[in-house]
Amino acid sequence: MKYKWVFKYVFIFILSLVFLNFIPFDLDEIWNYGFMHNMYNGLVPYKDFNMVITPFFPFLFSLPFYIFGSNLLVVNVCQSLLITLVYVLLEKLFGKNANILLILFFFNYDMIYASYNFFVFFLFLLLLFMEKKECNDYLIGIVIGLAVLTKQSVGGCLALVSIYYLFKDYKKFFKRVLGAFVPVSIFIIYIFLSNCYKEFFDLCILGMFDFGKENYIGSIFVIILFFICIGFIIYTIVKDKKNINNYYILAFSSITIPMFDYFHFKFFLLGLLFIIIGKIKIKRINLDLLMYGSLIGLVLVNTFISIGESKFIYPNDIKYFQYRFISDKHIKETHEVVNKLNEYKDKGMLLLFEQSYYYKMVMDIDINYFDLINTGNWGYNGSKKLYKALEDNKDKIFVINKFSYKGSKQTDKTALNYVLNNGTKVDEIYNFEFYIIESDKDNKKD
Repeated sequence: MKYKWVFKYVFIFILSLVFLNFIPFDLDEIWNYGFMHNMYNGLVPYKDFNMVITPFFPFLFSLPFYIFGSNLLVVNVCQSLLITLVYVLLEKLFGKNANILLILFFFNYDMIYASYNFFVFFLFLLLLFMEKKECNDYLIGIVIGLAVLTKQSVGGCLALVSIYYLFKDYKKFFKRVLGAFVPVSIFIIYIFLSNCYKEFFDLCILGMFDFGKENYIGSIFVIILFFICIGFIIYTIVKDKKNINNYYILAFSSITIPMFDYFHFKFFLLGLLFIIIGKIKIKRINLDLLMYGSLIGLVLVNTFISIGESKFIYPNDIKYFQYRFISDKHIKETHEVVNKLNEYKDKGMLLLFEQSYYYKMVMDIDINYFDLINTGNWGYNGSKKLYKALEDNKDKIFVINKFSYKGSKQTDKTALNYVLNNGTKVDEIYNFEFYIIESDKDNKKD
């Protein structure tokens, strides 16, 4: 068939879109969408709301909102296009074996939703492809700069790979430096014009010390496996020093640090497979049919599991999330919690729980620093800053989710302890408890 490739890419796009709208809801998915939504609404990153990454990914994905409006469906359409583009790059690099890698992505659904981790993986792939095609060094430099502006820790490590050319062909090196300087300089001008450079430095540079120290959620097994993989890559580099892709794979291992959890490690592991996947030859299996069958099966099974435990309501009436499958139980809970929050909205509320972004967006309330209180998301010595900010916001309604604090390893417990030690409980619904702290009350320290 002359246009067989068109059918394949359309198939991947449609299956991805269905899959993204029916996989289990994830907090990272909501936060990433929230960052895009904030930028679209004119909020200044780092100044008006907190995040610990450089902002290119949420900025890029917020651009379609100016045409279609803010909605998670728009995000998932863009992400489906990106997944299809990732597959095209994998095909260009590894031929039919790209089908195996795509299947692995779909089996690990938590990797596939729209996030800066997936986007920096795409840029990593793009760099491998551009190196293979010996593309213009200025363009390669621009992609490196965008990687730095997507996730500074990983992008910075990917940028170091170009040192390979410093003594071998210094002109290539400096062309890449100049290329990278274009997007990076635009970002530097932006943070100075928007007067958020101090907050950026605090959150994205100094705050990483708190983030790395407090947010370790990994396991000793992941750490051991990580260093075994690093050893394998170094061994591969020693045997084939001229293959620059091996250096990129080593640099991409930085995505695992500092969390050392299974989620980030899986991205690195997929990149590590690039060393061997091109050498694997499978003759007796039609990899295209395997990919079609696996993806259809996964999407159907996941969809039936999602809708099988609840009444099927699609689309729903939750603003901005109408086309994201949400169980009838959680639709009902959303409405009841929103109604309760509306009772206290005029009195001033601080939502101090992990789902704050979701409820703030549904209620069309501007998001602020209190809506993301993961350790490290308040900059250097963030817990002390959070405590001081809470002290300065008395006579408001403080809303906490007691269960989310118990189960979360990332959430800064400072807010919970402050509210429980100093507040008076005035209301509750589901797991959410409402407290008031009067300004004339002598607060006890945690």
